[in-house]
Amino acid sequence: MTQVSLFSKNIFKKVLVSGLLEFTPILVFILSYHRFHIYKATFILMLVTVIFTFLTYFFQKRLPYLAIYIAILTVLFGYLTISHHKPSFIQVKDTMYDITCALTLLIGLMINVPFLKLAFQSVIPMTVRAWNKLTYGWILFFITGAILNEYVRRNHSLNTWFEFKGLMVIATSLFAITLLYFVYEKDTHTHME
Repeated sequence: MTQVSLFSKNIFKKVLVSGLLEFTPILVFILSYHRFHIYKATFILMLVTVIFTFLTYFFQKRLPYLAIYIAILTVLFGYLTISHHKPSFIQVKDTMYDITCALTLLIGLMINVPFLKLAFQSVIPMTVRAWNKLTYGWILFFITGAILNEYVRRNHSLNTWFEFKGLMVIATSLFAITLLYFVYEKDTHTHME
């Protein structure tokens, strides 16, 4: 039996497509903010997020629960931002997302339902043990992200928050690739011996 690397053509392509589908709306939001203003950028974010939720369904051929959840949060907090003219709503969306993701993953571990496996098994096949390790890593990342988002949101300007948001896209991408590489490669190597 040959070892299948995370960076084999098929798996890498699936991971890349998933990343593009998740991060494109955020990048469009950041660019829109610098080109227009927060309220127009928020409307564009809402629109692009909904479009990319449908694209996720189209490309992954499954109901994208995480993308649907992100779309609901984005539309809800985006609407509140625009209707109340308060950017803090769209900023706190990230905190809510991080906290609910961390809690959902933690509850999943407690009731022995690996939510990451359920969501991404079709993209990357791994053992339950590997999915659990990945889950612990993401719980820690989400909690850290929520704390940092609240710190920046409460103590810095909107421009600084957008810079932070751009850095978080990079940090999330690097974290995802690094964690997945070590968990997947170790899992694959262990079960191929």
